[in-house]
Amino acid sequence: MQKTGLYTSIFSLILLGLGLVWQPSSETNSSPDRDAILKTIENFYIGDHTGSLEYKQLSMHPEGAYRYVDRDGAYQESQFRLVESQGDTIYTEELLSVEIYETVALARLRLENQRREEAEYKLMTLHKTSEGWLITSIAWGWGVTQ
Repeated sequence: MQKTGLYTSIFSLILLGLGLVWQPSSETNSSPDRDAILKTIENFYIGDHTGSLEYKQLSMHPEGAYRYVDRDGAYQESQFRLVESQGDTIYTEELLSVEIYETVALARLRLENQRREEAEYKLMTLHKTSEGWLITSIAWGWGVTQ
């Protein structure tokens, strides 16, 4: 093997080890799927802040669920309730990242709650269904450890 080929192979292995050879769709890339995912997330937060059933139905799969481990270490799960409700306006959300893998996507969000000093983090799993991109699972936790 020539030196150039050896260096290329080593460089490729380093890039592969760093995860730089292939990256999922990033925040800076615009695509029809990314735009639809961002709209789904926007619809979710409009529905959550206003209590609007219409926006909840535009963003949440009817069989999806909230999943998390509470502060006592107990696993909690509850199916999405797609009903008109009181809006939740005590927090603001910030989209941190979106990764798209063909028909599944992961959105990471940071929430600032007016009642807590500690930020909350949500991980939304979205799937591309026959009705478009819908949130199928929301998991969350507090604090960043890494």
